[in-house]
Amino acid sequence: MYIQRKTKANTKYEYGCDLRRLYPWDKVVDPLWGAAIASVRPGESTDPHRHDELETFIVISGQGVMLVGSEKAELGQGDVVYIPRNETHSFQNISAIDELVFLTIYWDSPESLEKMKSIIHSKETSYSIEEKI
Repeated sequence: MYIQRKTKANTKYEYGCDLRRLYPWDKVVDPLWGAAIASVRPGESTDPHRHDELETFIVISGQGVMLVGSEKAELGQGDVVYIPRNETHSFQNISAIDELVFLTIYWDSPESLEKMKSIIHSKETSYSIEEKI
């Protein structure tokens, strides 16, 4: 069993929020996707940005306004939003007191697709070697 303790977590201020990266998990597991817990400070907003992967946010606590492209929506605990590839997005904490906390899960980046191709190729190679034996 592997455990990441919150008290020992490596949290960095990135994209305008406190970000605790969960996966990939160094020296434990390197999946084809990534995840992090993000916390937007009261009255602040994540930096508008975009990237070449797919992403979803699951709101854990707090209230915020999500902006994806030209669309805007208020989100709260339990709400889920999907962010398409290369869409500029930001998440504003509308509370002056409480943090806005969400889980971000991202996948299908060019790097992960190359990694998947490599895994598939290595399995195909091992199958062809076994077939020849």
